[in-house]
Amino acid sequence: MLEGEEPEREESPGEGEEESEEPEEATEEEGEELGEEAGGAEGGGVVESEEYYRIMFPKGKEFRYVFTALANLLQETNFVIDTEGIKMKSIDPSKVSLIILNIPGSSLEEYSVTKELKVGISFDLVKKILKRIGARDKVELGVDMGKNKFFITIYTKKGKEGGFHRRFGIPIINIAEEEVPEPKLEYPVRVRMDMDAFLDIISAAGEISDSVKFVVDEDKFSIIAEGEGGKALETTYTSSDEVFYEYSVQGSHNSTYAIELLLDFVRPMRQVSDTVTIEFDNNKPLKLTMDFAIGSLQFYLAPRVA
Repeated sequence: MLEGEEPEREESPGEGEEESEEPEEATEEEGEELGEEAGGAEGGGVVESEEYYRIMFPKGKEFRYVFTALANLLQETNFVIDTEGIKMKSIDPSKVSLIILNIPGSSLEEYSVTKELKVGISFDLVKKILKRIGARDKVELGVDMGKNKFFITIYTKKGKEGGFHRRFGIPIINIAEEEVPEPKLEYPVRVRMDMDAFLDIISAAGEISDSVKFVVDEDKFSIIAEGEGGKALETTYTSSDEVFYEYSVQGSHNSTYAIELLLDFVRPMRQVSDTVTIEFDNNKPLKLTMDFAIGSLQFYLAPRVA
């Protein structure tokens, strides 16, 4: 499933900067590229086909940051949207990480899906739309199978009753993805940790090295980074430290992982997840689970093998 060693990746622009929760305004050219149309209480605009399915997210914040985490690692993906909810399972282009998304329909404000839909989208355009979403906005996804289009509609916090909205239309694309089985791994390490503490340590390690080593036993958890010129960082917590909400470890274990992929994924999720559950074993994929208000994300990352 996940290959053993991570290739070098180019540095992401703005790495290390705090995410702004204020939406950005699209230029006229960007609005045209994104298929934007604005509307008011009187409606109008896009005419929906008979095969239009509506999904309303109660807060723009979850939609913005969860989809940003996906867009940071994936170029495109297929979403499976059925009567139970929204699901996604994709491997990143470098084939070293696997992301699994699950959003139950019952956790959403409106969910009118009555059959299974397979929706392929490119994140190139989605990333630009995400910046337009404010934390207190409401976001509606519309899947129009009759027109083969995927719509993202942004409302003010009052929702449809507030009148004004901005709607972006994206073509649904055909993506040939290999079937990805969900990993069946048993981990002797399961630690649920404060998200801020975890991200702060990984960010600090990233200033020293491009990889980080997790070393754990039944009494303590260490995160170690070693760089050039003798630079090193080691942070150690005891099992009873207040940063842990759960600490279950059998034996001693260690494994090394790429920092950049971790940061690309965890940074946006910090905005919507208070904790992260960390599972790993000697030279096995790292598994991170992040719950948020309306669903969960699982992130598997292949180990770096010396």
